[in-house]
Amino acid sequence: MIKYKTLTLLMIFAFISPLSIAEETIDDQVTSIANLLMCPVCQGQSVGESNSNLAHDMRDIIRKQLEEGKSKDEILAYFVNSYGETILASPPPKGINWLLWLLPGAAIILAGFGITMFLFRAQREDQNEVKSSANTQTDVEDEYLNKIEEDIKQSES
Repeated sequence: MIKYKTLTLLMIFAFISPLSIAEETIDDQVTSIANLLMCPVCQGQSVGESNSNLAHDMRDIIRKQLEEGKSKDEILAYFVNSYGETILASPPPKGINWLLWLLPGAAIILAGFGITMFLFRAQREDQNEVKSSANTQTDVEDEYLNKIEEDIKQSES
């Protein structure tokens, strides 16, 4: 009797488990694709973040297309054809958009170079100041010693 109950539970679990996993997978895919698209009516929000009616409809369209078996690229192409490339959260790296991809890296490299040069010059100036102050101190000491020698010579004569 116990074997039949266990077998029945395993069979139920075997049929229910793939259905719940498939739903989670579709939900995850809908969320990931929705986060790649910008909401056309919301300022600076992705379709995944927005609560507008249009964003809700777009998520439904994404879900339907995933259920039809379309890939992420096909779904993104559908929305690009409907709304243009401005619908994409990150612009594709082509044409003038290459600048958007390359400028941040170039700015970081140039800033690092500028900071390095500034620190190098500051360190060099500090070393020069130490040397010049040492030279100035030596000159003052020499001058002082010369005056003492002159005073001694005058007092002896």
